[in-house]
Amino acid sequence: MADKSTEVEKAIDPIIDLGNLLFIDREPLQGDAEEGLEERARKNTQLLFNNIWQLEQKRVEEAIIVTLPAATYRLPREKKLPEKKEPTKWEKYAKEKGIEKRKKDKKVFDEATKEWKPTYGYRRGNDNTKDWLIEIPDNAEDPNKDFFAERREKKKERVAKNEMQRMKNLARQMKTTVKTGPSTDKMIGVGIDAKDKSKQDVRFAVDRAKLATASAGKFQEGLKGEKANIKTGKKRKFESNEAPVSGEKERALQILQRMKSKKAKIVEEKASAVAGPLREKKEKQEKKGAKEATRQKSQIHRQQWFKNKVDSKKKGTGGAKKKGANKRK
Repeated sequence: MADKSTEVEKAIDPIIDLGNLLFIDREPLQGDAEEGLEERARKNTQLLFNNIWQLEQKRVEEAIIVTLPAATYRLPREKKLPEKKEPTKWEKYAKEKGIEKRKKDKKVFDEATKEWKPTYGYRRGNDNTKDWLIEIPDNAEDPNKDFFAERREKKKERVAKNEMQRMKNLARQMKTTVKTGPSTDKMIGVGIDAKDKSKQDVRFAVDRAKLATASAGKFQEGLKGEKANIKTGKKRKFESNEAPVSGEKERALQILQRMKSKKAKIVEEKASAVAGPLREKKEKQEKKGAKEATRQKSQIHRQQWFKNKVDSKKKGTGGAKKKGANKRK
């Protein structure tokens, strides 16, 4: 196969945008488009490379590179530009005071074990919570109190405080507020005192009790003078399985819009409650460690049964030998 020429001539000058490596062929198609499509693509690619080699070149190690000029055409983005996150309170304060963030070492030398360990997290070095002895300070108010428990409580408070600060930063970024004070949300599984129940709460409880039957309250008899059940819930509506595809995109966009419009509702009481138990659970797991798996009761019984069986066989064989010896005598 003969080498093809690198010289390409075009009847109509094409549009070449080297910044985007874009080549637009403006020559009209004649006859069957599929016949000369491969040859046309080769010529267009060759002409694009000819223009690239006309740019200023430089050698880097064993490669020759060129610097592309600015793009002529402005291509659209697939997605919008990400929004800039609002800085946290600490970041604002550090910027005002000119405080620069220092990069901390990921590992630290542990004096107790003489090993390099992670600075933070699991099995970190110089962990004061693992101390088996705490020196009582001279100015201690109560020298008989549990200093180990006090240290654990302070750690839980720090963790809860950090979690609360993180949630406040999230709320500030979402342009919402953190709800302080006790929670007013209905607690699942926690009943209300009968004295504190309003007329509406009692009515709601009666309606729920009536519906909690096999017939969903259809055959449940009402009391004398009792009003009909007030249906406060919404009946679910399901889309047809054979719905047209045209409306599917619109429904998906509506769901996405609802998700974006929702604002975070952060309750301080719940945040501290969540941060505490998670840390307690983690500490218990660290203390517990990897213990040996205990044998199941069924395994012990099985071993005892085999042992008894072997002992009974030994006794049986021993008795048979003695009887045979007596006969020979």
